[in-house]
Amino acid sequence: MPVFSFLILLGRCRYCRSKISWSYPLIEFFSGIIALTSFLFFSPAGLAYWLFWFFVLELFLILAFIDLKYFILPDSIMVLILAAFVGYEIISGQNIGGSSIFSFDNLVGAGLLFLIFLLVWSLSSGKGIGLGDAKLAGLLGLIFGFWKAVFILYLAIAAGAIVGLALIFSGKGGLKTKLPLGAFVSFALILFVLFGQVSFERTADFFKYLLFKINLF
Repeated sequence: MPVFSFLILLGRCRYCRSKISWSYPLIEFFSGIIALTSFLFFSPAGLAYWLFWFFVLELFLILAFIDLKYFILPDSIMVLILAAFVGYEIISGQNIGGSSIFSFDNLVGAGLLFLIFLLVWSLSSGKGIGLGDAKLAGLLGLIFGFWKAVFILYLAIAAGAIVGLALIFSGKGGLKTKLPLGAFVSFALILFVLFGQVSFERTADFFKYLLFKINLF
């Protein structure tokens, strides 16, 4: 209804006719998409499982739009995401991201990704990426494990590069134009959770096959 209302009113307030930001209907629209697709994919596993993913993906959507507008990634939201994963895993006994966030591999993956992004942040004096991006990379490693997190980050960086090139060639940006990496990471994570798990597994199987063939020779 908020989206239809925005379109019917042509993006203006009904009473004062002031313009309404496009961010509001976009958030409503993407929230609806997340609610519908997560219900279709996760509700067969139980209501609690669907509600968990719906809640977490909504938090990542909030992160994305905050980063788009303000170029910040609030620690409070990332802590809430982490608390949701910890709480659900303890209560349900299920490993949501494919492996336990308490496992040694996930802890090491989180530390490695955080340190890599922290190094980039330090070497660029905060101009290449923000400190929040390093925290977000570490959070992905802790939740999904190192390789899944790398896959998500790769998608985000590739999308950011495409957008950056498009801005440069269109004349609307330059080499110094700031892009919200956290927003790209958040959107990439949402797409990965909803649609990319199968693609990741196929990619992983392909590289395992290549390594197997190399070992044969």
